[in-house]
Amino acid sequence: MKKTIKYLLCSLLLLVFFVACGEKKEEKVVTEDKPIVIGQTFVVGAIEPTVGGTPWSLTTHGLSETVFSVDKDGNLVSRYVEEVEKIDKLNWVLKLKKGVKFSDGTEVNAEALAWAMNTVMEENPLSNATAGKVKFEKVDDYTVNVTLERETQNLKSLLTEWTNIIFKKGDNGYIFTGPYIVKTLEPEVSLTLEPNQYYENAEKRGEVIIKAISDMASLKLAYESGELDMAFGITPEIADELKNAGKIVQTIDAGYQYFGVFNTASGLMSDKTVREAISLGLDREDYIKALKGGRVANGLFAQYFPFAGDVKVEYNLDKANSILEENGWKLNKDGLREKDGKVLTVNILTYNSRPDLKIIMQVMLSQLNKMGIETKTAIVDNIDVEAKKKEFDLILYAQHTAPTGDPAYFLNQFFRTEGSKNMMTYSSKEVDDLLDKMGTISYGDESIKISKEIQEIIYKDLPVLYLVDPEWNVALSERLKDYKPYGGDYYIVNSELYK
Repeated sequence: MKKTIKYLLCSLLLLVFFVACGEKKEEKVVTEDKPIVIGQTFVVGAIEPTVGGTPWSLTTHGLSETVFSVDKDGNLVSRYVEEVEKIDKLNWVLKLKKGVKFSDGTEVNAEALAWAMNTVMEENPLSNATAGKVKFEKVDDYTVNVTLERETQNLKSLLTEWTNIIFKKGDNGYIFTGPYIVKTLEPEVSLTLEPNQYYENAEKRGEVIIKAISDMASLKLAYESGELDMAFGITPEIADELKNAGKIVQTIDAGYQYFGVFNTASGLMSDKTVREAISLGLDREDYIKALKGGRVANGLFAQYFPFAGDVKVEYNLDKANSILEENGWKLNKDGLREKDGKVLTVNILTYNSRPDLKIIMQVMLSQLNKMGIETKTAIVDNIDVEAKKKEFDLILYAQHTAPTGDPAYFLNQFFRTEGSKNMMTYSSKEVDDLLDKMGTISYGDESIKISKEIQEIIYKDLPVLYLVDPEWNVALSERLKDYKPYGGDYYIVNSELYK
C-alpha cells in the first residue's frame, strides 16, 4: 500500500513537472510573437510617396526602399539593379535583377521601376536637385535607359536619394517593396506593421508598432515601464539616467548636422553684418555641454566623411558686439540693441521631432540676450511648411546631409540658386559654378576639394550657421540588445529587425 501511494505521488509530481515545463515553453512562444514596439518622435501622417519628405518617412518605417540604399558598412547596394552602365555624360543604362517583388507579389520589372521613378521626378521637386529632372525609359523587361537633365558622375548615389523610392498604385492605395506593410495607421500617432511576405526572410519578422511620442519624459516612462522595446532619439540627460539604471543604451554618430537657417531675403537677417555678429557671439561649446556629446560643426557634413569641412568656427563676443556698435545697433536703457527706433529682434523657430534643437534654442536664447539681442521663439510641428511662409528670421534645423555617402545631393538641394530646399533664398554664382563642376567629375579627390571649398564660401556668406555635429542615443530592451542602428534615422525599421 505504501509503495502504491509512493508511486502515485511520484507520478503526480512528474505530471506537474511536465505540465509546468509545457506552460513555460508556451509562454516563451507568446513572448516571441509579441509585437516589437518602437517609440520615436514622429509617425507618418499619410501614405503619399511623392509628397515632400514623406518618402523618407516611409523608408525609415520599413515600408519602402530606394533603388539603391546604404548598408550598415556604408556601401551602396541594390535589391533591384544588377548593373549600372554609363553611355555618355547624360545617358545611362540600368540592368535589373529578376524576381524582386512588390508586396502584392508582382515583379519589379523595367516598366514598374521606370513608372515609379518618372512619377517621383514629375511630382516631387526635391528629387530634381542633383541632376535635374531625370527620365527613365523601359527598353525590355529588365533594362531601363536613364537620361539626365544635368550631368552627374554617380548615378548610384542619385538613386539612393530618399525621394527615389519604388512604388505602384493598387486598388486600395499604394504598394511598396520594403520588408513591412501597413496593417493599421493612425496618422501622426501610431503605425502597425506586418511582414511583407514577398521580402526575403519574411518568416523571421513579426508585427511592429511605431508610436509617436514627442515628449521626452513620456518616452522615458514608456520605455521604463516595458511598453517599448526601443526608444529612439532620447535626450542625453535621459540616456545618462537610463545607463546609470543599468539599461541598454547605444550612442551613435547621427550623420545629421544641426545648423541654423537664416532668412536672407527679408527682415533684419538680410543684413550680413547682423548675421556675422550673431555667428561670432555664439559659443558652440555651450551646445556640446548641454547635449552632453557631439562636436562643434566644422562645416555641413559629419566629420567622419572625407568631404567634411575644414572650417574653424570663430567665437568672439567682443568682436560681435563691436560689429553691432559700428553698424548703429546701440544698447538702449533696457539693455537691448536698437537702431533708428527699432529693437534688434530675432524670431527663432524649431520643431518637436528633434528634441536636441529645443535644447540648443534655450542656450542660444541666453547667448543672444548677452549681446543685447531680443529673441522670440516658437516650436512648431511642421518646420518645412513654416519655412515656406518666409516669416522667420532663424530656423534651427536638423538634416542628414550625406545620406547617399556623397555631398552633391545636399549641396544642390540647399545652396544652388533656387534649389528645392533653399529656405535661405541664397544665391551665389561661385557656388553654382562649383556645383556644376562637381557634376562633371567622378567622386574622388577633386570633388572632395570642391565640397570643402563650397563649405568655406558658405561660412563666409553666412546663409546658415554651422552649429553641431551630433551624437544620438537609443534605448533598447533586452529583446533588441543586438539591434545596431545605422544611417541616423534612415533605417530605423530595417530588414534585420527580427522578432
